Amino acid sequence: MLNGDKPEQEATRAERSAESSASREALEAKVSETPEVDEARKAAETSASSQVSQAPKVVRRVVCSYKLGWLPGDWLQTWRRLDRVVARAELKVKATRAPLEDLPKDTDILVVPPELREAAREAVPPGTPILVTPASAAAGAFAELVSRLEAGTEFTAEKIDPADKDKPKIVSYRGHTLID
Repeated sequence: MLNGDKPEQEATRAERSAESSASREALEAKVSETPEVDEARKAAETSASSQVSQAPKVVRRVVCSYKLGWLPGDWLQTWRRLDRVVARAELKVKATRAPLEDLPKDTDILVVPPELREAAREAVPPGTPILVTPASAAAGAFAELVSRLEAGTEFTAEKIDPADKDKPKIVSYRGHTLID
């Protein structure tokens, strides 16, 4: 009885696949007749492929910034807090501090207090993420930043290789200032 059902099932499958391929061909012919739909389909395919190929930006330097000539003590502590959070997360991200007027060229993310928001937008190239946080709320903001770096959706950071941790590190100083 089961052997008798097999040829009928195969015939039914063949009919269904023939019908679906015929309907698919008719649909493709209908879609290609209208240029607006064809352009929209091509644009959708292009945007989908660009989203897939667009990798998250790799962050290597986060800069806590301030106005030249005035570095408040609580903002200095904010930079130290950022440095410790990044070190605890074992990310290959350098946390530095620099005045807005003299930012490093390789600044990937800029951290500023709320009163420097507008000046920060003018100081960095377009597209550079700016994290605006008061010194009192910096701990939560940095924890959120590290979780976003580890998630790797918008931007990401490399992890420190455990084998490299124990190796000696060569640093250079100019006077009492560490040279990057």
